[in-house]
Amino acid sequence: MNKIIFFFFLGSVLSFSQKKQFFAEYSIGETSSADNTFISLKASQTIGVGFGIQHNDSLNWVKQLRNPFTGVILQVANHGNTTKIGHSISLLPYIETPILLKNQKLKLITALGVAYHTKKYDFVENWENKAISTDFTYAFRLGFYYDIFQKSNFQTRLNLNYLHYSNGHIQWPNNGINTLALGLNLSYSGLNKNANPIDKTVTPKEIEKSKQSFFSIQTGIGEHALYRFYNYRRNVYSFDFMYGKIYNKTHKVGLGLYMRHYTNNYKYIKEGNNLVSEEYAGLQKNPFLNASSLGIALNYEFLMQHIAVETELGFTLFRPFFPAEYRLDATLINQQTGIYENGKAEGTTYTLKRFISGKLGLKYYLFNTNNAPKNNFYAGAHIVSRLGQADYSEFSLGFVHAF
Repeated sequence: MNKIIFFFFLGSVLSFSQKKQFFAEYSIGETSSADNTFISLKASQTIGVGFGIQHNDSLNWVKQLRNPFTGVILQVANHGNTTKIGHSISLLPYIETPILLKNQKLKLITALGVAYHTKKYDFVENWENKAISTDFTYAFRLGFYYDIFQKSNFQTRLNLNYLHYSNGHIQWPNNGINTLALGLNLSYSGLNKNANPIDKTVTPKEIEKSKQSFFSIQTGIGEHALYRFYNYRRNVYSFDFMYGKIYNKTHKVGLGLYMRHYTNNYKYIKEGNNLVSEEYAGLQKNPFLNASSLGIALNYEFLMQHIAVETELGFTLFRPFFPAEYRLDATLINQQTGIYENGKAEGTTYTLKRFISGKLGLKYYLFNTNNAPKNNFYAGAHIVSRLGQADYSEFSLGFVHAF
């Protein structure tokens, strides 16, 4: 379903455009260690090619992004150790927008897609690679691009990119790959024969002003794995309620309440496994409640007709199993002796992960949001996280009512 949404996104954003963009790029950088037993890495290298088309219509979201380019990037990354980490081959729909109001040289490129990895974790043959344990993962990149030379329709740009790969915590281990890279981008931008040059200067007066209140309800089902010795892919069920405002048919801002129930956590508590029976026996008095979480969240969506990019920052109020879950996830094992030791539920990282949650994903709306429908339905695909580390992957369905 995630792939269908990505291609819906790609098809929708290419429909109302005129100016074409082709580019090739090369980046070199550093991939951070996934944990203290990770393989030593040399410099990472990434090559990519992209194709995009620039929007040139009167829609509010196009005006507010000042005629953005949207398209797709194909990239291949070498993370500095091809024997253990291998290569990552990614396909990423992207959007490119200028950052500064007057200076068009500095751009921001955001991309979210899927990646295939040629090497993954294996307990016997590749136990050091705790970054990736599945063939396919989510891929995300965020980059700043600056024009250093331009002649006719050719551009040379410097870029600074953050690259991230994660399977959404559907299988352990999933410490992920994180790379910061500096590179060079060569671009060609040309107009269609019948297209008019685009005036990128958009003033606030040109944007149609509007404001609507809304409430939404959403239900979701996800997949989640607990830790190395309980590596089962089981469901997470969620329910969200949100109230907020939609500004200019583009910016959707809401404050909401979320509830989640983790089947893996419930079974682990119910069965009285290791850490529960030894140190957290109190959790067994109410396994269902103690395997659930409750929190509040600030949510933002950027609406682009049928497609929306969604981000969320949450604060967890209730998650009784988390101290045990954190310790299980931080379990260390001696490869030679087979002796393992659970982590400790302490420190700044533990505290922040216990309370801070996040969400990133895409939505597809049944009715065009630019028409400000009173009632709308959507499907979404997200990665839910704890302080940037994936918690689980989710598919959701929801309803929105606007006043």
